[in-house]
Amino acid sequence: MTSLSQSHRIAFAMLCLPMFLTGCTREPEVEMTPEQSRQVFVAEAKAIIQAVFPDVDPRVILIDKDVPCGGPVGTDSSSVESSYTVFSEAPDGTQNPDEVFRKVIDVLKQRGWTINYSDSRLAGARRKGFGGFRVGIGDAPISINIDGRTECVENPDK
Repeated sequence: MTSLSQSHRIAFAMLCLPMFLTGCTREPEVEMTPEQSRQVFVAEAKAIIQAVFPDVDPRVILIDKDVPCGGPVGTDSSSVESSYTVFSEAPDGTQNPDEVFRKVIDVLKQRGWTINYSDSRLAGARRKGFGGFRVGIGDAPISINIDGRTECVENPDK
């Protein structure tokens, strides 16, 4: 087994460092302002719920606004994302929660979302330009709950 000299090990480490740091960062994927990313996220979450429950007005709760997502492990506020919960109950109590979940999955796929996981009325989905969702179906009362984060976008204030 051959051993690298100290100078070769240092050079190798310097070459690998950018790859390591790139894997730990979340750089902006799309060009939007933080406000635009919030509007796009909320509009899409509402549209998904309304595709399954027409004539409802989903509630929107802002969890975190403009949280840093840039730099190593999200510590640089040059890029930001926001977190939301968007939800609505079924307009009537006669719907089957398993059927509602299947409809939600179908709507996500039709709208171009990639389903990362799906299990027991809970699914994770991602779509470039919108962010990431965790969608759950409540059964008492029957409801659609979308929790997620907007895209990581450049912070114009930094």
